Amino acid sequence: MTANWRNITVIAAVVAMYSIVAANWDWGTIAEVITAVATMAAVLVAISTIWEKREDDRRANRLNRINQQLSQFYGKLFILYETGMRNWCSFIEQHGNDSKIRPREFVRFFPDTENEDSLPPPTAEQLKVYRRWLTTLFIKTNEKMLEVIYANADLVIGKNRPDVLIHFAQHVASMRLLQITLEEEERKEKSGAKSKILNDWREYVKIIAPYPDNIGHYIVACFEVLKGEQEKLLSTPEPPLTEVQIAQEIKKVQDGKAEYWNKEELIVRAARAQSYRPQPRPKRKWWRRLLKRG
Repeated sequence: MTANWRNITVIAAVVAMYSIVAANWDWGTIAEVITAVATMAAVLVAISTIWEKREDDRRANRLNRINQQLSQFYGKLFILYETGMRNWCSFIEQHGNDSKIRPREFVRFFPDTENEDSLPPPTAEQLKVYRRWLTTLFIKTNEKMLEVIYANADLVIGKNRPDVLIHFAQHVASMRLLQITLEEEERKEKSGAKSKILNDWREYVKIIAPYPDNIGHYIVACFEVLKGEQEKLLSTPEPPLTEVQIAQEIKKVQDGKAEYWNKEELIVRAARAQSYRPQPRPKRKWWRRLLKRG
């Protein structure tokens, strides 16, 4: 309850006192009535003050938790994810075969082994560069993200465990295994033995657990919603959202981002003749067909 509500309570008590006095109810002398009404008003003011204090404490606690979630968890994940994504796009631009067109959220290095895919497979030289980037950048960034997740699991938004974080942990574990396997194979080649894994991209894909494509949507959505709620609590008197309500807002933002990028991927892939899903051939406008015939 805000100070405005407390003022309204006091005014209502005064009006009630005046009504009682004006009606000349036989509740005793006027002095006794005034004393009783004043006592009632004091009680109401005390109750409103206590309620206001509880609301202020709740607001402060929510703001404190949001600050912790941003500074210790989702803010760090956001920076690390953004850094990792930029490193990945830089690698693809320099050494990959995938589309160089932005948006960046779906650029890949390995072809899809399950579906028909027009993405050219990486060469032996490209795989060699990939191993270098894997060791120096990709693994380290993913490890830092995983450390943040392990150290701050209590700051996860909502009641349920986000499956995307579990899938990311599985992916990082598989990348560790891939790194160890590749290092062993490189040592074999240095000793004179021939490796069947280093130059075969399919062997890489067998070891790597799928990277959760929606982890970026999740991290960005969490960061944006929490920053918005933090700004609201700092600059407006609006009541804070509960943890469950924040989780619902994040789900809406996350789903919206996923839907948007899924559509964008199909558009860009089709434009680059890299359609990984069957797409209907766009119809030409009638006047273009007429000009084509002419």
